[in-house]
Amino acid sequence: MAELAASLGALQIDRGTCLGFADDPFQIPFCPSGNLATELDNTPRYLFRVYSRNSSGENNTQWMKSPAALENNLTDIFARDDAANVATVLNEHLRWWPKSCADPFISWTTSLLFAIQYIIYKHKTEGTELQRMHLCIVDTTMFPKGVFIRDLDLMEEFHDKVPNGQERGLQNYLNLRTKRYSPNSGAYYFGEFLSQGQTNIKTKGRSSTVTCDKIVKDELFTILPQFRVEMERDSKEARLAKAVMECRKPFYVDTEREPTRASDVGKAMTIASRFGTEWSLPVLANLLALRPRRAHDPGILGPISTLFPNELRHSFSSKNTTVAANENTPEVLQFGKIIHDIHEDYWVESIYVLSRSIEETTELARRFTANPRLTAAFRFRGNGNPAAYLYRIERGRLSLLMQSLETLSGMIQECQEGGNAI
Repeated sequence: MAELAASLGALQIDRGTCLGFADDPFQIPFCPSGNLATELDNTPRYLFRVYSRNSSGENNTQWMKSPAALENNLTDIFARDDAANVATVLNEHLRWWPKSCADPFISWTTSLLFAIQYIIYKHKTEGTELQRMHLCIVDTTMFPKGVFIRDLDLMEEFHDKVPNGQERGLQNYLNLRTKRYSPNSGAYYFGEFLSQGQTNIKTKGRSSTVTCDKIVKDELFTILPQFRVEMERDSKEARLAKAVMECRKPFYVDTEREPTRASDVGKAMTIASRFGTEWSLPVLANLLALRPRRAHDPGILGPISTLFPNELRHSFSSKNTTVAANENTPEVLQFGKIIHDIHEDYWVESIYVLSRSIEETTELARRFTANPRLTAAFRFRGNGNPAAYLYRIERGRLSLLMQSLETLSGMIQECQEGGNAI
């Protein structure tokens, strides 16, 4: 029964989307209308940002501020009456071009693969030491709705508003993002999301930031050796987009996946732990997703079941963890499959424990009421129906049995819903 109580206690924890931030002065949510507003519900739970001293705006463990925010321009782009200027600066931001006016945008990515390749690229091209570069992960459910929006959605919204005189507009960039690099490596898309103005990331539970020297090292090269190849490449030959596409190639090859090695999980866990306890599981799952993995891989699920408490595994439910991915971001799609397997494995274990506890309690009640010696003894003492006495004495245990049955039904339903969502 102790196991049952512990399992039921874990079920009380359900990390949902934070609400009530509409008047938060520290963020500038996007407030589009029409169909675009509904796309804000598809924001992935986890996003990454890489920054260094050479990044535009102000970037640290408390704030991400755009150049426009530093000029005290904190107006939502959808509240401005200069759509052509917004379209122009959006195009310039996405292409890394010089800006014709103050840039209101801050870039994030849902792809850890792209983020790590970007770390290596910045290190090689800027000459910035890894210990002076940072990787930040945020949990978007801890922010107001609308703080983050997908780059493709903004391009769709503003592509026809770029002035005719601007060469290579947003439509051209949209086409580039759907271009196939080769038949077996997908499109030039890197899971970019944008925030605007300023984004406060210091609030507890919103983010974790580590220096890049704690990430780009031997443990990482063990997980994906291609990163070492890019690190050893001459700075004049540094690659970003093509390096990402090379790493994605194995995802498009239809071969049987080998079981994940314990050493891979161990190395990934070493890196993930540097982000702190609360963040180690999502970072670990993202690191393991850098390569194709087997479905329901025991080499992943076994160690995770041992290393992490039920609370964290349960928090990966499909209700709490949106994953924005398709075949063009296979590493993010793999992340989604891994967290689905983690959550499903949690339910399978919990259902097993609950089922055993229900069986034990039911058997105890059956033995008590079926024992003729006990029945005779109760009648001799004038205690009446022994089953009624059992209920009075063991009402807490039987009440827990009924609660367990209800919980079991709910667990099965949520497990089924999670399976349908993948």
